[in-house]
Amino acid sequence: MIPINGVTTKSTTILVDLRAVFTHPQVEHKLATRGSTVSLRRIMSTSVWMNYETGLLSEKECFAQLAEDYHFQACDLAAMIQNLRETTNWDQAAASIFKEIKRIGTRIFLVSNISKEDYAALRNRWDNEFWSIFDGVFTSSTLGVRKPSLHFYRHVLRATRAVPHQTFFVDDSPENVLAALSVGMRGTYKISELYRTVTNFVGDPVERGLAFLRRQGGSFPTTTQHNETITENYALLVILEVLNDPQPHLDSGTSLVVSPPVYPPPLYTRVINTDSGEPKYTSDAYPDDLDTTSLGLLTLPPDSVIAHSILDEMHDYIDKDGNVQTYFDKSRPRVDAVVALNVLTLFHRYGRGHELPDTMEWIYSVLLNRAYINGTRYYPNAECFLYSLTRLLRVSSDPTLKERVEAPLRKRVAERVGGAGDAYCLGMRVLACNYLGIDNHPDRQKLADMQQEDGGWEASCMYLIPGAKREVGNRGASTAFAVKALEDWSEQ
Repeated sequence: MIPINGVTTKSTTILVDLRAVFTHPQVEHKLATRGSTVSLRRIMSTSVWMNYETGLLSEKECFAQLAEDYHFQACDLAAMIQNLRETTNWDQAAASIFKEIKRIGTRIFLVSNISKEDYAALRNRWDNEFWSIFDGVFTSSTLGVRKPSLHFYRHVLRATRAVPHQTFFVDDSPENVLAALSVGMRGTYKISELYRTVTNFVGDPVERGLAFLRRQGGSFPTTTQHNETITENYALLVILEVLNDPQPHLDSGTSLVVSPPVYPPPLYTRVINTDSGEPKYTSDAYPDDLDTTSLGLLTLPPDSVIAHSILDEMHDYIDKDGNVQTYFDKSRPRVDAVVALNVLTLFHRYGRGHELPDTMEWIYSVLLNRAYINGTRYYPNAECFLYSLTRLLRVSSDPTLKERVEAPLRKRVAERVGGAGDAYCLGMRVLACNYLGIDNHPDRQKLADMQQEDGGWEASCMYLIPGAKREVGNRGASTAFAVKALEDWSEQ
């Protein structure tokens, strides 16, 4: 089998409509009636035409009945149809998509509402380069029933021995697609996104995502919503942590991030332009932050003595409420619930979570009161907080903490299932659900469907730079979250 994006695919079946995908007939052509006109599209939507397509009427009977109903000359309709039979060609670009898919072992069947006369004309005109794409053809005139009749779909499934949930249906009619979904298939009527949609269905999203990360060779540009590039450490640390890299991943024998960032000891910094040493979208002297420091210590832990010395220093940056601040700079008294939670996770990793009791109480209050619902100063959505809290539970060895937090956290995460979200957000949501044992098929499917043709996911907001009104994203980070979320689910 030939892989997609360098990876093999699962066993699948595709059912594809003829007219929607491979031909583009001019159905807006007009027929002259008594003092007006009627379009071919209108003619082809009548019950008379439908009976013709299922073999209940002959061509002569169909044309004569329509001519009588709409007051045009039957010979005019016959001439129009004959011209379409002689001039309609198949779409080379669409065909190439399915040729590629067929080469990897996917079965493809043509399914069409078409009269026996129209089908015979196309069959005679088009050569084997087109017809060889398909493992079989099912037409309404042969079956005696049209889409969207459920009998049509059930007959095709039986005849092909296709498993419904492993079968994908492509048609430009929403009602035809709905009927396919109702018998257990997946499908789309968005023909403009055909290649990406079909590729996502036949390919393994985890393998394709990992292949994308490897092809990047450790280069994961971080950008704003205005496509401005930022050189920073945070995204690479996220990738390292989420995928448990730089350990060899999935027997690949190599790290997905070949060049981990180098940090000036003993602290780690976030929004620093490491190429020029000049900060971006902030003041000239940008301070180290406790947030990225915590992520760095959790992901690439230094010597224990150094780690504990940094934790000791963090104690100097706790406000009057007992909450940890964002920066190692008392002139910037910023407090963020997600930042505080990430610092708390670091303290628990080193067995010192009890040293931040007020921070934990605040986090618990944020959870119970849904104060996270609109995101925080630096993090854009509720999932940033909820996922980070599941991360704390994974790291902590304190049974009392888990007993207290896990039940309300499970309720809050369950409330988010099926809600809106970009790739980064959905990755965190699905991972939180996986950890807590919450079934979340809708968001898993939505996340998988967002995969791009190259196997990666689009950059979506990791964090905010509020003063500059910048949303900062990274394709590598979005892809890492998506891959891990879908991988963890598949292993359950």
